[in-house]
Amino acid sequence: MDILAHLPHRAPLLLVDRLLEREPGLRVVAEKLVTAGEPYLLDHPAGGAQVPGPLLLEMLAQAGGFLEAETLHGASIFLAGVRDARFHAPAVPGDRLRLEVAAEGAFAGLMRLQCAATCEGRDLCTATLLVKRL
Repeated sequence: MDILAHLPHRAPLLLVDRLLEREPGLRVVAEKLVTAGEPYLLDHPAGGAQVPGPLLLEMLAQAGGFLEAETLHGASIFLAGVRDARFHAPAVPGDRLRLEVAAEGAFAGLMRLQCAATCEGRDLCTATLLVKRL
């Protein structure tokens, strides 16, 4: 699937590189390769660069955009809430992140997503995200 055709995000805020698996409305598995040239890592001292936690959550939210069957262009989807976010290990340049998102339910116009970011078997981040499409 063409990521740019589906998501409204563009560089440097497009944080999903590849879609690995997709079952619209149910689950998505996407990938992000973290490189040393990422804008949010450029000012870190050598060897100290790591992806900020809120950007891991944004990566998961963007991956969740692929749960929608249609493209998001022309539609607004908002990250309405973050629950139970846990950061287990840092993501650093060279990591290939696996972003797994599963729809857990919908209520009051919100969709609840169960999310996890991993790298080679290491748990990096888990969270429940609430998103709303307007």
